[in-house]
Amino acid sequence: MRYRIYGFLVCVLFLFSCSTDDSVNASNGSNDTTTNTPTNSLSISRDNEFINLFTRYGDGWTGGDAAYSILLPDGRTLWLFGDTFLGTVNPDRVRPPGWQFARNTFVVQDGEDLTTLVKPNGSNFVSPDEPGWWYWPTDGTIYNDTLQVILPAFRSTGGGSFGFEYAAIDLALFKLPEIELISKERLFTEPNIAFGSCVVEDSDYIYIYGAERTQPLGKQSNIARAANGDLRNVWEYFNGTEWVPDISKAQGIVSDVSEQFAVFKEDDMYYMVTHDFIFGCEIYLWESPNPEGPWDNQRTIYCTPETVANIFTYNSFVHPQFSENGDLLISYNTNSFNFSDILSNADNYRPYFIRVSNWK
Repeated sequence: MRYRIYGFLVCVLFLFSCSTDDSVNASNGSNDTTTNTPTNSLSISRDNEFINLFTRYGDGWTGGDAAYSILLPDGRTLWLFGDTFLGTVNPDRVRPPGWQFARNTFVVQDGEDLTTLVKPNGSNFVSPDEPGWWYWPTDGTIYNDTLQVILPAFRSTGGGSFGFEYAAIDLALFKLPEIELISKERLFTEPNIAFGSCVVEDSDYIYIYGAERTQPLGKQSNIARAANGDLRNVWEYFNGTEWVPDISKAQGIVSDVSEQFAVFKEDDMYYMVTHDFIFGCEIYLWESPNPEGPWDNQRTIYCTPETVANIFTYNSFVHPQFSENGDLLISYNTNSFNFSDILSNADNYRPYFIRVSNWK
């Protein structure tokens, strides 16, 4: 449960939220269609299939955040989650005593079946070598039939829910189809830019996007690239005019993004989807002819109806492998500033899914 904001934002969060359509029922995954946005040309519906798929009552993953997805060569999809609940959920969605908790899990989707990957004792699927550190996985890619995953490492600084910091960013390689760890290597130590927010595979390069805190209330996105689709190759960074090898010269490309966001390419255009940067309810879309920008035509495509009282939403992702007829499958996370909300209703800590049509 990553609360990547300063504590006082709890008080100001809803000053920035947008109105939502109450016809969308957050607790039962209603499939009511709603624009829920000022752009009437959009057609948006709750995706019941994926909402129900991730409404779990036991046998592995029963709640988590992030929900990155990677299409595997054999047609399965790998979902990567940060903080994860394991154990039983009652039929009324209450999480009874005895639940387990892992800092990360990998979940393999094969059709309608989900298989949770954790250590045999139910602990984190992958961990840093340093004692007390943990990984919150981000995005990844497939190169030469090997899975590459970017793993930001964190350590505690004390101070409750907000008492943590980036310690490093690692790259892990996994053998396929088993998803067995082969190796890890350190990319950055105490990074200023959290590279790994998302990756985009392109013809000559793989592009790696990251978020950099620019002020207490804001972050900007940055971009790096590696040749030939291999994240182990040398990274270059965009300095505002050209690509350079020095990360200290990197310049932001979009302001006010979420910690984690999505970029994808379609019809020679690049699109960025991000949640409101202070856990509001808006999901925004930008477009650009180039992976580094300029990014323009920003518009709000959705306002999440779950954002009420202590419940907040964050980290919107696009899952292109599940697109149908030109639409977008977008997920976002729900969470609460009150931990008891997550135990009394498992649906307060999980991903939700929408389908967006006529979004261009």
